[in-house]
Amino acid sequence: MNEVLFEQLFAYRNDKAIVSYTSRGKISFAQFKHDLAFVARDLKEVIEKRGSTSVALFCEDTYEFSLLFFSALSCAQKVIIPANNKRFTQKNIDEETLLLGTWLNCPSFRVDIPENHSSNISPPKSFSTEIRLFTSGSSGEPQLVVKSLWQLLAEVKAHELSWPSQLTGTTTLATVSHQHIYGLLFKLLWPLSSGRPFVSKTYVDTAGLLNDSHKYAPSVWIASPAQLSRRISSWPWELGKSLVMIFSSGGPLKELDAQAIYDLCGVAPLEIYGSTETGGIAWRSQMSQKDWIPLEGVKIVKTSDGLLQVSSPWLPQEFICQDKVEIYEGGSFELQGRADRIVKLEEKRISLTQIECLLMRGEYINKAYTLVMERKRKTIAVVATLTESGFKILKNNGKAFLIRKLRESLSEDVDGVALPRSWRFVDEMPTNSQGKITRDLLMQLFDVMPAAMVPQIINCNFLDNSGKVEFSVNNDLPCLAGHFDGSPVVPGVVQLDWAMHFGRTLLKNNSTFSHMEVIKFKQLMIPGDRVELALEFNQEKNKLNFSFHNANDNGTEYSSGRLCFSHV
Repeated sequence: MNEVLFEQLFAYRNDKAIVSYTSRGKISFAQFKHDLAFVARDLKEVIEKRGSTSVALFCEDTYEFSLLFFSALSCAQKVIIPANNKRFTQKNIDEETLLLGTWLNCPSFRVDIPENHSSNISPPKSFSTEIRLFTSGSSGEPQLVVKSLWQLLAEVKAHELSWPSQLTGTTTLATVSHQHIYGLLFKLLWPLSSGRPFVSKTYVDTAGLLNDSHKYAPSVWIASPAQLSRRISSWPWELGKSLVMIFSSGGPLKELDAQAIYDLCGVAPLEIYGSTETGGIAWRSQMSQKDWIPLEGVKIVKTSDGLLQVSSPWLPQEFICQDKVEIYEGGSFELQGRADRIVKLEEKRISLTQIECLLMRGEYINKAYTLVMERKRKTIAVVATLTESGFKILKNNGKAFLIRKLRESLSEDVDGVALPRSWRFVDEMPTNSQGKITRDLLMQLFDVMPAAMVPQIINCNFLDNSGKVEFSVNNDLPCLAGHFDGSPVVPGVVQLDWAMHFGRTLLKNNSTFSHMEVIKFKQLMIPGDRVELALEFNQEKNKLNFSFHNANDNGTEYSSGRLCFSHV
């Protein structure tokens, strides 16, 4: 591992320069050096006494994390930085590893600096320890990705070269954690290596961050797509005009969200694409371009399988990603989906395989299959067959009780966003004529329509208990085949499916379809028709009224009726 000297890492112009704003107040560079020297000395003594060769670090406060992190880099052989301190993570850490920071039900070495500690000792002169970060693999088991501080700083330098003048004199605020490589790079290492201050806490309140962005102006916001999409107009966005830049990483940001943030505070979010394994790969700002542009020093090619292959100064060798890609002339590229079963929900990488394995290790699930559903937001859904014990719990205690037990068991090993929200228990998994389990078959269990069956939406508006959807009947709908030869029409059963599909937005949670009433089919719906679907939901009776009309032909009615649901 390449050695990094103290003066190569920290770029503060003098001892009075502010390193961080913490719960203790402003931390000057002089104070930081004193604190680091104290923590490094104590940690070295503990490591030598225990004979530990590696440490695992989890700490929510970024300033305290920095003291433990750099202290460990100066005297341990391995520094493990997990994404969380969950039980499943702890089980994957060797018992001989010394825990630093805050761990659940485990003793650990913590930052405990006396107010008037001695300043006669010096901070570490160099850092060369191996850094290990957890990520998820397609097998479902967490994997370790080995990095060096030199590699991380090489990437930081590439970002600094890309935006050298915009960040001068700014303070960094973040709604993402330093426990992930993105937060570690952008919230901590980049400010330190460019001599800029950072706010130690990780904001959970965007309104609070906007207020502080004005307080610490000019400022930079290190954010994620989920945080940028969950915006409330009443927040003090006018204070966000103190922001110089907004970075976003962890998943693609929707163009609508990028535009909304720009309209609210006048700053166009800049997205960073990469992973724990690869580090940063490319960037884009959707206000100026839709495709991704590789960072300085990054080289990309498309493999014969259509996957993105990356090489960069911060990668020891070429790496083949599990992202499908199309590369254009000039070097920019477009992402075209994942090739494995790792998904991202709210910027957290989640292994669907891991959730299945954890469920099947328990006593209630015999076979489980997970998938991602998207209604108002993306969530995990599970289709499962039960063991004898699971069936007994379901029969005696009910579905809600069984789901609660399963979620409680999973919560010990996975983040909250990965906990399944929708469950279906079946006697056997649905299969097609080839005996294969397909996603479309599983989606039908949740009354969710495959994308190919949804017509071309023109406009969609929903209020509390009513909605209107305008769409065109496109010629390539699978339902048109065979109805009828030479004269295709939309079958009545498909119109009922569309009413159910779009009406789901209005229904009560956990509503279960029971029966239909007053169904009438009056006019044939054919390819090319422009149709308006009117929906009205009766909350008291739990019934959904629907009617399909021709949007161009004086409102000619195709069909109408009422879908009835059980009371919940």
